[in-house]
Amino acid sequence: MSLIAKASGGSKFPILEAGSYPAMCYAIVDIGQQYNKTFNNYAQKVIFMWELPGEEIEIEGEMKPRAISETYTNSLGEKANLRKMLENWRGRAFTQEEMDGFDLRNVLGKACMISVVHGTKSDGSPYAKVGSVSKMPKGMSVPQKTTNALILFDLDAPDALENLQKLPEWVQNRIKESETYKEKMRPDASVVEARNDDFAVIDAAEDCPF
Repeated sequence: MSLIAKASGGSKFPILEAGSYPAMCYAIVDIGQQYNKTFNNYAQKVIFMWELPGEEIEIEGEMKPRAISETYTNSLGEKANLRKMLENWRGRAFTQEEMDGFDLRNVLGKACMISVVHGTKSDGSPYAKVGSVSKMPKGMSVPQKTTNALILFDLDAPDALENLQKLPEWVQNRIKESETYKEKMRPDASVVEARNDDFAVIDAAEDCPF
């Protein structure tokens, strides 16, 4: 199960303003072993996606909450950014038992505060990115569930190839760049159209301790 963390193009929408936003995690996507040019190695990566309930934008004639994502190395090592993010989000450190195998699906549908900052692309244009993630302040309310259906994509799952078609195109492209995809997905395999029930909608109200 590659979604167990262990200790070991330009947008057509206006840029999201820098600042703090309440957010809810609606997707966790395993994108496999990705090559890092800086360190000349491969690392298991995972994308977290959050929707921002207080911010909406029109998409194909329908108002939907804005979203933001961040990619992390799937590690709970002492210096790992994923560990820092999750511990800030939950408001306490991981126990040794949790670090031996923390199931990332536990955070699906959970609320947090996200600090959005601006970065600069290679062409000089600005873009919004996640600066930090923290625990929701006491007394602040958020919707009981996300607007988007909750998505968990595991590249090691038997039906990964079919479910791949349900993901945004830019995420599919990231996955197809991975060594995991190249090794485990037969290049000549026929793509089967995904059914509407391929991704189960996870009840955000169910008891899923984080």
